[in-house]
Amino acid sequence: MKHSNNAARIRIWRELKGATDLVERRVVTYPDLQSEEFIAVNPLKKVPAVILGDGRAVMESFVILEYLEDKYGPVGPSFKPDTPEGRAAMGLLIRMHDLYIASPNCTQPGFTHTQGCMYLSLGWHGPARGMDVDTRAAKCKELWKHLNWLEANIEAGPWMCGEQLTLADMTWFPTFIFIEYLAPKVFGWAPIFEDPSNGFPKLTKWFQHAKKVPAFADTRTDIWEYWEAMDAEGQFLPIQEEVAANPQHKWLYTAADTTSTQ
Repeated sequence: MKHSNNAARIRIWRELKGATDLVERRVVTYPDLQSEEFIAVNPLKKVPAVILGDGRAVMESFVILEYLEDKYGPVGPSFKPDTPEGRAAMGLLIRMHDLYIASPNCTQPGFTHTQGCMYLSLGWHGPARGMDVDTRAAKCKELWKHLNWLEANIEAGPWMCGEQLTLADMTWFPTFIFIEYLAPKVFGWAPIFEDPSNGFPKLTKWFQHAKKVPAFADTRTDIWEYWEAMDAEGQFLPIQEEVAANPQHKWLYTAADTTSTQ
């Protein structure tokens, strides 16, 4: 699914590794996820998944990245730091993304990830995937909190772990496209990854650098065009109306909000 941030990081790896002839790509749609054929690959009905040569499947995007990097390590550049300390730093950045931003850590209907506060609504998605206004406000606050944590914990650049491009960069970049497009649209945030004065100088420098790399730029185009199409269909109107109707909640975060405690 070209708009999935978790699938996009695998595509970025595939392009940067020079492994397009080693790993085939298949594009699926939401109806495909419900098919018996796909459920046999991933019972959780989620992307991405990789089918191995012997027919077994590997699920979960970080596990897939780890597998692919181990499998094809000698092919192209390495995307893991050489030292245990470097790999631990990279792993923490990825773990924070997967646990606190991009996963609901639950398959039960009605539970969703933090990033969903920007695009999932009861009005558009119904109770199985949408969220109520209190949950949305809490997750909006959580999103800001973890962006501040990330700003404080990445290296000065040009990449998140310093001079080396790693799996952490591939993990976070697609999610930043979500935030770049959606947070100003539904919450009124400033374009926080364009101007360092908006509170995230290191993240702004990193994001602007990554956008110049073709594999990252192509991913940004894919995801951006998807959100534009959903915008045209009216997906975000229920959230915009909900935010406007509930000024008792804090929705707008700026550089002055250095933490999410306000």
